[in-house]
Amino acid sequence: MTKTNKTKLWAATAIAALSLGSGAAMAADQGFYIGGDLAKARQSVDGGALKRNSDSYGVFGGYRFNSNWAVEAAYTDLGKVQGSAIEAKTKTYSLDGIARAPLGKDFGLYGRVGVAHYERDFTGAGDASANGLKLGVGVDYALTQNLALRTELTRYNNLPTSYGLGKSVDRLGVGLSYQF
Repeated sequence: MTKTNKTKLWAATAIAALSLGSGAAMAADQGFYIGGDLAKARQSVDGGALKRNSDSYGVFGGYRFNSNWAVEAAYTDLGKVQGSAIEAKTKTYSLDGIARAPLGKDFGLYGRVGVAHYERDFTGAGDASANGLKLGVGVDYALTQNLALRTELTRYNNLPTSYGLGKSVDRLGVGLSYQF
């Protein structure tokens, strides 16, 4: 599958998940929330010849307007990867719109579309930054009225590509959120 087709698949998946939330009944659970997650991030190195995994973590906070719509800001450390020529650490700051479709009393499916600012530190070779599109799909499960478990697959696009590192990162994570 070409990179263009992969990007189109990610966009179609996120749009489909976002559209699921529009038909679901509105609930009155609104308010602020915070949370964090742990993940594995995967990215291309050496011009796409290799894939490298790195440990990743993130913290986030947002506001849920109702059971279907939310806005969320996040800081995510995408970890450290080693290419043949250089090592790089990547951090992101993002702002996302989230649409959620409740799937029963405690489960939900959600999609996100957002913008991200990337800062990539190339060890011994300087820094680079860029802005790009962030897409994701996930499921959540309410453990209690205020605490939820969630797992998510996220794609970060348009990262700085110096020294053979790829333009995108895929991230699979598990986290907890607490709603006030």
